[in-house]
Amino acid sequence: MVFLLIRPCDYQVRFSVKTTPDIAYFHILNWHTWNRKQVPSKIEITGKTPVKSVTHKLLLNDTTLLFNWEFKMLNDSVTRVRARVSDPDRKLYNRFTVPFKNTLFKNSVRGNLIDIKTRLEIMLRKYNFEFTGYTQFEERRCVFIGQKNTTRGKARTMISTVAALNQFVRQNNLVLNGHPFVVVHDWNELEDSISFDFCFPIIRTDLVPEHPEIKFKTVEGMDAVKTDFYGNYSISDITWHNLNEEARKLGYRGKRKLIEVYHNDPHSGGNELEWKAEIYLEIEPLSKNNY
Repeated sequence: MVFLLIRPCDYQVRFSVKTTPDIAYFHILNWHTWNRKQVPSKIEITGKTPVKSVTHKLLLNDTTLLFNWEFKMLNDSVTRVRARVSDPDRKLYNRFTVPFKNTLFKNSVRGNLIDIKTRLEIMLRKYNFEFTGYTQFEERRCVFIGQKNTTRGKARTMISTVAALNQFVRQNNLVLNGHPFVVVHDWNELEDSISFDFCFPIIRTDLVPEHPEIKFKTVEGMDAVKTDFYGNYSISDITWHNLNEEARKLGYRGKRKLIEVYHNDPHSGGNELEWKAEIYLEIEPLSKNNY
């Protein structure tokens, strides 16, 4: 009985997916946004270590389940996901029964894990991206609206402000000079918060009328690494961790400033796999002190 009580969980499952740990982490971190189980449930994030682990609390009717996820790279294209699951209110019963028979707890956990693995594999087919290496982001002048939100809320915020920016540009006869872009200048992974500017690039002008929300600025050029992302822009941040890792491989450190340039108008519809965004991460040389 002592052994049963000190085990780290009631039930443990491992499965492999053809992706990198950062992508698997991203999907499971956002379980609460894409859960499609028919049984009503509430999913909360109770802890996380970026790219390495996530802890969820799932409230299912009168039952609380704790999911502790861990991610380990097996090779360049395969990640092992380990899920340790516990029911704090029925710990002893579950640890006695799970090894020997199918129980409501065991079947519920299995159902959720099968659903998660299946949907993760489906979602992996809904986007792709290609790391293109070192580049430079050229200086651009723009009108913009500053915003704060979660990474998941970025796209919704952009949609809510795009009409105001369009109207401002038209009413003041400003000339657009390229694709809309977002400058992310404060990404807090642990709090899941970002501060960003949604920008419309314009040709240089001597006067931009004052507006309570819309401002004018010059976005400075920067050394960067870049990824070309294809898919729905609401999940473009799935590439951010990968950009940091690729920068490190090239001998650079990411400076936490990101710029996403959007080539397509989502309002026009079409195949999301043809929507392109160029994603830039500002970098600086990686010194020994950065290790």
